[in-house]
Amino acid sequence: MAYAAVTSLMGTLHLHFLQSQPRLPLPDKQQIVSSLHEILAFLQESLEKSEIGDDNLAMKDLEAEMRDVAFKAEERIEMELSSIYLQSSSTEACLLRLDGILKQAVKQTDYLKKKLIKIKSKQQFAKGPSILGRMRQRGLLLGSTSSQPADPQPQNNITISKFSKSASKFDSRMVGCDKEFKTILNKLTQQSAEKLQVISIVGMGGIGKTTLAKKVYKDPSITSHFYKQAWVTVTQVYNVEQMLQCLIGCVNAASRDELHEQRQRNAKENMRRLLMGNRYLIVMDDIWSTTAWDSVQGCFPDDNNGSRILLTSRLREVAEYASSGNSIINMHFLDANKSWNLFCNVFGQTKFLSVFEQIGRNIVKKCNGLPLAIIVIASLLSKTEETVEKWNNVAENVSRYVTSDSNDACSRILYLSYNQLPHHLKACFLYFGVFPEDYEIHVKKLVRLWDAEGFLRAVDHRNMEEVAMECLQDLIDRSLVLIGKQSYNGKIKTIRMHDLLRDLCLREARYENLLNVIGNDYHGAVAGLVKACPWISMKPGCSSIQITSMCFDKLHSLHSVDYVDLSKKLLCQFKLLRVVDVKIANRNFKDMMVYMANLVHLRYLALYRTLSPVELKLFEHWNMQSLIVRASTVRLCSREASRIWKMPLLRNFYVGASRTLGALPLLSSSFTLEASEVVHRNIETISWLRPKCCTEDLFTRIPNLKKLGIHGENFELENSDGFHNFVHLGQLEKLSIKKWNFKLPYSGIPWATSFLQNLKKLKLHWTGLEWSEIRLIGMLPNLEILKLIEACKGREWEPCEGGFRQLKRLVIEDGCLEDWNAVGDHFPVLEHLELSDCISLREIPIELADITTLALIQLTQCLPSALASAKRIQDEQQSYGNEALLVRSIAMYPDSFQYRTSRGNRRMRLMREKVESDE
Repeated sequence: MAYAAVTSLMGTLHLHFLQSQPRLPLPDKQQIVSSLHEILAFLQESLEKSEIGDDNLAMKDLEAEMRDVAFKAEERIEMELSSIYLQSSSTEACLLRLDGILKQAVKQTDYLKKKLIKIKSKQQFAKGPSILGRMRQRGLLLGSTSSQPADPQPQNNITISKFSKSASKFDSRMVGCDKEFKTILNKLTQQSAEKLQVISIVGMGGIGKTTLAKKVYKDPSITSHFYKQAWVTVTQVYNVEQMLQCLIGCVNAASRDELHEQRQRNAKENMRRLLMGNRYLIVMDDIWSTTAWDSVQGCFPDDNNGSRILLTSRLREVAEYASSGNSIINMHFLDANKSWNLFCNVFGQTKFLSVFEQIGRNIVKKCNGLPLAIIVIASLLSKTEETVEKWNNVAENVSRYVTSDSNDACSRILYLSYNQLPHHLKACFLYFGVFPEDYEIHVKKLVRLWDAEGFLRAVDHRNMEEVAMECLQDLIDRSLVLIGKQSYNGKIKTIRMHDLLRDLCLREARYENLLNVIGNDYHGAVAGLVKACPWISMKPGCSSIQITSMCFDKLHSLHSVDYVDLSKKLLCQFKLLRVVDVKIANRNFKDMMVYMANLVHLRYLALYRTLSPVELKLFEHWNMQSLIVRASTVRLCSREASRIWKMPLLRNFYVGASRTLGALPLLSSSFTLEASEVVHRNIETISWLRPKCCTEDLFTRIPNLKKLGIHGENFELENSDGFHNFVHLGQLEKLSIKKWNFKLPYSGIPWATSFLQNLKKLKLHWTGLEWSEIRLIGMLPNLEILKLIEACKGREWEPCEGGFRQLKRLVIEDGCLEDWNAVGDHFPVLEHLELSDCISLREIPIELADITTLALIQLTQCLPSALASAKRIQDEQQSYGNEALLVRSIAMYPDSFQYRTSRGNRRMRLMREKVESDE
């Protein structure tokens, strides 16, 4: 964690002392601060350039020193800053101590710099603990009883013999990959594509990439189709010469003497000569880098004869780099049935007594669909005496076995994936440990948390959230994070982590002294803090924290997905908190907010309370980046809201109703915000403003706003001309409007050119517009998503030609719309059409069949006649050759009578607040 510690300290120095308008100018100490920052920058750059997964003992020890020195220096600096900002002690004394801390930090980091240079200058590094050795240190491997060395050095890293026909007993037991198997066979053998193509199989370690590739390699249709076949296993540390000799040995039937003679010649030329004119299949298994691919791809001639190359990799970037077009096969975890089938195949029998089947299924369930874990467990049970006691013992220890047993290949592979992460990604990966098991994490929330924690490196002219998104994508590409929900266009909305990977996160985060998970133990007692760590995660069901030791100086973040009572004593102890993301149980919310005024280092504050209204009080938190409050009702007066102008780093400000199922907010949770005297260029998100705030004065003060939520009360006609002022929000990308009866101005707005030219998503909810006014919205040049939720008055909608040129998703929820007269040209690039509660709409215009991009029509609680018209559109699309259009129906009404009898229930449902899923 040296990189994270160094980066965090650099950020703290820049934030408080080095930016253009620092909060605490130190002119007489500027040289010391700058020197410290420069030394840290050197250490940071050196870590970035260091070899990934380096086992050098001296470097490992040095990195541990860097981590401890940087964390301790930052802790001491922030403690003194807290005293200065809160004026809790003499400022002069604090500055004197701060001077000493900075000088000591310069001395220590300069020593580390010299030590690093000395290590790097050596020709030979002392070999440190191997990967298996570090696994043993972390408890991944229990003591081995073998007399052989635990980590023998391989003779080489390349498979240099022909692919063995006597494959592993697991190779033929592939389960759950029939679709992928057929897809690969088709891509390899299709006659229409004669040009050389590269197909890649991507997935995390242990998921079955090699097993699938081997099955394909040995399939009779493959062996009969290709004249030459070769298999090479490319590990992380590869040797090009050995790779080529391995391939040559596979494709060449020459004698041993002839092979020796050929090896004396240029290996690349020899390989290319052997393949020339032949239809060949090359399998490169376990490739980790683009450079490995670059080093050999020139050996593969393209004779337009249908030759193919099949790669397996954990890294999507490698697969995309090498693959042809869309020739990437993604491996997925097995579902419950396929997992059990795999277990039975490996075990060697499919019929069990009911008691053993139940135990076995429970064990398999804990493997969470990871093929290699299932294979290991099945192999263990196949060697275990078939008694209930013995099987129950395995069941009780299976979690520990798959993560800590000396023979647990899954843990070794997972740790290897973690060990190979670049330095800047390791803290990002370990941070997933703060979330509960099986928790679905919103992407936007995660990247903001990473930014607030401070372990992301600032990049010139780049938004930190963009940098965080790149880190997340890297983790996804490495198959260490699983994609949850996606938007219509494939954009990732939520992610989750496999349990085995989360176990790795927890283990490594604890080993690095980063994470303390507290909660109810098996006796039902609430655990206290027993270890100093920067991150605390409270288990579901844990409602309080017992202060059992003085270990609060390191605490940076507090997380809880369940209700927790934050006492005054607790908040006073946690002086260095940067992140608070909790559900609040405190009865006196306002008093709790007063205590939070002392948390001067807060960067991310997210409070949730659904049980009662909240009166919100804000303070001038200088470092605040994201401030989010959700409750059944939030009261925020204008004077309190205006305090955000004293938060110069604030980017995201959300105050609104919670999303508790069935909760009807008593009042709107929108607020009034008066314009600032200065321009605030960092704010990117504000929700929910009152309509009367839509003024030129306010909007010109927030020119970089990207997302805005407007929420009126009681559908009043408030500031009906305010929409005109959106002309001042040139960077706005998402706009949601609720309960505001406004008018769209026909004149004075350049609708088709410069007005809201960056707006991509618009949601109108109970706005009282006329359907004829929607034609103006259709003129917005880059609008991609339009949601109309009871937004318009009237029964007929007839769009105009020339509008909605970029609209890809249209959502309509309207019980009054009866006639929709549209043609394909009205929505030329529409992909998704979603209708909900459109119970008066008897049919969808058949002319929409002319939209060639249409991929989905979804109807929820609509009439059967509307569904029938959707299927007619589908039939007509199929007659054009478009087989991709999907028609989906959910909870359809059999007739309009049922709708009329349930109209009251529907209206009650619509009265519930529909809050956006992200801040």
